[in-house]
Amino acid sequence: MRSILLYVCASLCLTGAIACRDRSGAAVDAPALAIASPAPSIPAGRVVGYSLVIPESFVNWKGNSVVGGNGHQGYIKPRTGTLAFDGAGAIAGGYFELDMNTITLTDKKDTSSNNGLVSHLKDPDFFDVRKYPKGTFQLTKAIKVSGDSSYYITGLLTLRAITQEIHFPATIVKKGEDLVATASLIIDRTKWGITYQSGSIMGLVKDELLEDLVPISLVLRFHSNSKAC
Repeated sequence: MRSILLYVCASLCLTGAIACRDRSGAAVDAPALAIASPAPSIPAGRVVGYSLVIPESFVNWKGNSVVGGNGHQGYIKPRTGTLAFDGAGAIAGGYFELDMNTITLTDKKDTSSNNGLVSHLKDPDFFDVRKYPKGTFQLTKAIKVSGDSSYYITGLLTLRAITQEIHFPATIVKKGEDLVATASLIIDRTKWGITYQSGSIMGLVKDELLEDLVPISLVLRFHSNSKAC
Protein backbone atom coordinates (compact mmCIF):
# COMPACT_ATOMS: atom_id res chain seq x y z
CA MET A 1 0.00 0.00 0.00
CA ARG A 2 2.82 2.38 0.87
CA SER A 3 4.36 1.82 -2.55
CA ILE A 4 1.06 2.44 -4.33
CA LEU A 5 0.41 5.67 -2.41
CA LEU A 6 3.90 6.93 -3.15
CA TYR A 7 3.49 6.09 -6.83
CA VAL A 8 0.20 7.99 -6.99
CA CYS A 9 1.86 11.00 -5.43
CA ALA A 10 4.70 10.79 -7.91
CA SER A 11 2.24 10.67 -10.80
CA LEU A 12 0.59 13.87 -9.53
CA CYS A 13 4.02 15.48 -9.42
CA LEU A 14 4.64 14.48 -13.02
CA THR A 15 1.36 16.05 -14.09
CA GLY A 16 2.30 19.30 -12.36
CA ALA A 17 5.73 19.30 -13.95
CA ILE A 18 4.31 18.86 -17.44
CA ALA A 19 1.91 21.75 -16.87
CA CYS A 20 4.79 23.98 -15.76
CA ARG A 21 7.07 23.26 -18.70
CA ASP A 22 6.79 21.69 -22.12
CA ARG A 23 9.76 19.29 -22.09
CA SER A 24 9.37 17.12 -23.53
CA GLY A 25 10.55 -15.46 -19.46
CA ALA A 26 9.52 -17.33 -18.46
CA ALA A 27 10.13 -14.93 -15.67
CA VAL A 28 13.40 -15.73 -13.98
CA ASP A 29 13.07 -17.19 -10.50
CA ALA A 30 13.61 -14.73 -7.69
CA PRO A 31 16.82 -15.36 -5.74
CA ALA A 32 16.74 -15.83 -1.99
CA LEU A 33 17.19 -12.28 -0.76
CA ALA A 34 16.80 -11.03 2.75
CA ILE A 35 14.13 -8.34 2.85
CA ALA A 36 14.13 -5.94 5.77
CA SER A 37 10.93 -5.01 7.55
CA PRO A 38 9.15 -2.05 5.94
CA ALA A 39 10.48 1.30 7.07
CA PRO A 40 8.11 3.83 8.68
CA SER A 41 5.98 5.68 6.18
CA ILE A 42 7.83 8.43 4.33
CA PRO A 43 5.92 11.72 4.14
CA ALA A 44 4.39 12.13 0.70
CA GLY A 45 6.15 15.46 0.30
CA ARG A 46 9.49 13.69 0.03
CA VAL A 47 8.66 11.60 -3.04
CA VAL A 48 10.72 12.53 -6.11
CA GLY A 49 9.35 11.68 -9.55
CA TYR A 50 10.99 11.00 -12.91
CA SER A 51 9.28 10.95 -16.29
CA LEU A 52 10.22 8.70 -19.21
CA VAL A 53 12.12 10.29 -22.10
CA ILE A 54 10.26 8.61 -24.96
CA PRO A 55 12.70 9.20 -27.89
CA GLU A 56 15.57 7.64 -25.93
CA SER A 57 13.70 4.62 -24.53
CA PHE A 58 13.28 1.23 -26.18
CA VAL A 59 11.98 -2.25 -25.39
CA ASN A 60 13.94 -4.64 -27.62
CA TRP A 61 12.73 -8.17 -28.45
CA LYS A 62 14.01 -11.23 -30.28
CA GLY A 63 11.94 -14.09 -31.69
CA ASN A 64 13.56 -17.37 -32.73
CA SER A 65 12.61 -20.49 -34.61
CA VAL A 66 13.03 -23.78 -32.78
CA VAL A 67 15.15 -25.10 -35.67
CA GLY A 68 17.46 -22.98 -37.82
CA GLY A 69 18.37 -19.30 -37.73
CA ASN A 70 15.16 -17.79 -39.05
CA GLY A 71 14.53 -15.51 -36.09
CA HIS A 72 13.80 -11.80 -36.09
CA GLN A 73 14.42 -8.90 -33.74
CA GLY A 74 13.11 -5.41 -33.24
CA TYR A 75 11.70 -3.04 -30.66
CA ILE A 76 8.51 -1.57 -29.23
CA LYS A 77 8.37 2.06 -28.11
CA PRO A 78 6.93 3.12 -24.76
CA ARG A 79 4.20 5.76 -24.82
CA THR A 80 4.50 7.03 -21.24
CA GLY A 81 6.28 6.14 -18.02
CA THR A 82 7.14 7.24 -14.50
CA LEU A 83 9.57 6.26 -11.75
CA ALA A 84 9.45 7.49 -8.14
CA PHE A 85 11.93 7.50 -5.24
CA ASP A 86 11.16 8.06 -1.56
CA GLY A 87 13.02 10.33 0.85
CA ALA A 88 15.53 7.58 1.65
CA GLY A 89 16.45 7.13 -2.02
CA ALA A 90 14.62 3.81 -2.43
CA ILE A 91 12.41 3.10 -5.44
CA ALA A 92 8.83 3.82 -4.35
CA GLY A 93 6.96 2.95 -7.54
CA GLY A 94 7.04 2.83 -11.30
CA TYR A 95 4.77 2.38 -14.28
CA PHE A 96 5.01 2.52 -18.04
CA GLU A 97 2.89 1.81 -21.10
CA LEU A 98 3.92 0.26 -24.41
CA ASP A 99 2.51 1.48 -27.72
CA MET A 100 1.95 -1.88 -29.43
CA ASN A 101 1.41 -0.13 -32.78
CA THR A 102 5.11 0.76 -32.80
CA ILE A 103 6.30 -2.86 -33.16
CA THR A 104 9.29 -2.58 -35.49
CA LEU A 105 11.81 -4.94 -37.09
CA THR A 106 15.50 -4.04 -37.07
CA ASP A 107 16.97 -7.09 -38.86
CA LYS A 108 15.29 -6.76 -42.30
CA LYS A 109 15.86 -4.21 -45.04
CA ASP A 110 13.24 -5.50 -47.47
CA THR A 111 10.38 -3.08 -46.97
CA SER A 112 7.66 -5.33 -48.39
CA SER A 113 8.70 -8.34 -46.27
CA ASN A 114 9.17 -6.07 -43.29
CA ASN A 115 5.68 -4.67 -43.60
CA GLY A 116 4.19 -8.13 -44.04
CA LEU A 117 5.87 -9.51 -40.93
CA VAL A 118 5.08 -6.45 -38.84
CA SER A 119 1.45 -6.71 -39.89
CA HIS A 120 1.44 -10.36 -38.82
CA LEU A 121 2.88 -9.43 -35.41
CA LYS A 122 0.02 -6.95 -35.01
CA ASP A 123 -2.73 -9.39 -35.95
CA PRO A 124 -4.57 -11.84 -33.60
CA ASP A 125 -1.92 -14.56 -34.08
CA PHE A 126 0.39 -12.44 -31.96
CA PHE A 127 -0.43 -9.14 -30.20
CA ASP A 128 -3.86 -8.36 -31.71
CA VAL A 129 -2.96 -4.68 -31.68
CA ARG A 130 -6.31 -3.42 -32.94
CA LYS A 131 -8.02 -4.93 -29.91
CA TYR A 132 -5.15 -4.40 -27.44
CA PRO A 133 -3.25 -1.26 -28.53
CA LYS A 134 -1.16 -0.95 -25.40
CA GLY A 135 0.77 -3.07 -22.92
CA THR A 136 1.57 -2.00 -19.36
CA PHE A 137 4.11 -2.71 -16.64
CA GLN A 138 3.41 -1.85 -12.99
CA LEU A 139 6.41 -2.08 -10.66
CA THR A 140 5.42 -3.68 -7.36
CA LYS A 141 8.77 -4.24 -5.64
CA ALA A 142 12.38 -3.14 -6.13
CA ILE A 143 15.12 -4.64 -3.97
CA LYS A 144 18.60 -3.13 -4.04
CA VAL A 145 20.94 -6.08 -4.62
CA SER A 146 24.41 -4.59 -4.39
CA GLY A 147 26.18 -1.28 -4.80
CA ASP A 148 24.28 1.83 -5.82
CA SER A 149 22.81 0.72 -9.14
CA SER A 150 21.75 -2.96 -9.08
CA TYR A 151 18.15 -3.92 -8.29
CA TYR A 152 15.90 -6.95 -8.44
CA ILE A 153 12.55 -5.89 -9.89
CA THR A 154 9.13 -7.46 -9.46
CA GLY A 155 6.14 -6.20 -11.40
CA LEU A 156 2.99 -6.94 -13.35
CA LEU A 157 3.21 -7.13 -17.14
CA THR A 158 -0.08 -6.88 -19.03
CA LEU A 159 -0.34 -7.87 -22.71
CA ARG A 160 -3.55 -8.75 -24.56
CA ALA A 161 -5.46 -7.96 -21.32
CA ILE A 162 -3.60 -10.79 -19.53
CA THR A 163 -1.52 -9.88 -16.47
CA GLN A 164 1.40 -11.96 -15.24
CA GLU A 165 4.00 -11.27 -12.55
CA ILE A 166 7.59 -11.13 -13.78
CA HIS A 167 10.95 -10.79 -12.00
CA PHE A 168 14.27 -9.58 -13.40
CA PRO A 169 17.54 -7.87 -12.48
CA ALA A 170 18.01 -4.26 -13.54
CA THR A 171 20.60 -1.52 -13.37
CA ILE A 172 19.61 2.10 -12.73
CA VAL A 173 22.37 4.68 -13.14
CA LYS A 174 22.07 8.39 -12.40
CA LYS A 175 23.38 10.68 -15.15
CA GLY A 176 22.99 14.31 -14.17
CA GLU A 177 19.26 14.94 -13.77
CA ASP A 178 18.46 11.73 -15.65
CA LEU A 179 18.26 8.07 -14.74
CA VAL A 180 19.09 5.32 -17.24
CA ALA A 181 17.55 1.93 -16.52
CA THR A 182 18.71 -1.19 -18.35
CA ALA A 183 17.56 -4.79 -17.94
CA SER A 184 17.48 -8.15 -19.69
CA LEU A 185 14.88 -10.85 -19.13
CA ILE A 186 13.11 -13.75 -20.84
CA ILE A 187 9.34 -14.13 -21.00
CA ASP A 188 7.21 -17.09 -22.04
CA ARG A 189 4.87 -15.66 -24.68
CA THR A 190 2.28 -18.40 -24.14
CA LYS A 191 1.52 -16.99 -20.69
CA TRP A 192 -0.01 -13.99 -22.46
CA GLY A 193 -2.03 -16.10 -24.90
CA ILE A 194 0.45 -15.86 -27.79
CA THR A 195 0.51 -19.49 -28.93
CA TYR A 196 1.03 -19.17 -32.70
CA GLN A 197 3.32 -22.03 -33.86
CA SER A 198 4.14 -22.86 -30.25
CA GLY A 199 5.74 -26.13 -29.28
CA SER A 200 2.94 -26.55 -26.76
CA ILE A 201 0.49 -27.05 -29.68
CA MET A 202 0.23 -30.53 -31.16
CA GLY A 203 0.42 -31.27 -34.88
CA LEU A 204 3.34 -29.08 -35.96
CA VAL A 205 6.65 -30.46 -37.19
CA LYS A 206 9.72 -29.17 -35.42
CA ASP A 207 10.96 -26.86 -38.18
CA GLU A 208 7.60 -25.02 -38.17
CA LEU A 209 7.80 -24.12 -34.49
CA LEU A 210 8.67 -20.77 -32.93
CA GLU A 211 10.34 -20.55 -29.54
CA ASP A 212 8.00 -19.83 -26.64
CA LEU A 213 10.78 -18.03 -24.74
CA VAL A 214 11.38 -14.48 -25.96
CA PRO A 215 14.47 -12.50 -24.86
CA ILE A 216 13.68 -8.89 -23.93
CA SER A 217 16.08 -6.04 -23.20
CA LEU A 218 15.14 -2.61 -21.88
CA VAL A 219 16.84 0.75 -22.27
CA LEU A 220 14.80 3.44 -20.51
CA ARG A 221 15.81 7.03 -19.79
CA PHE A 222 13.94 9.04 -17.16
CA HIS A 223 14.23 12.78 -16.57
CA SER A 224 13.87 14.36 -13.14
CA ASN A 225 10.86 16.54 -12.45
CA SER A 226 11.67 19.98 -11.13
CA LYS A 227 9.79 19.59 -7.85
CA ALA A 228 9.14 16.89 -5.30
CA CYS A 229 5.55 16.17 -4.32
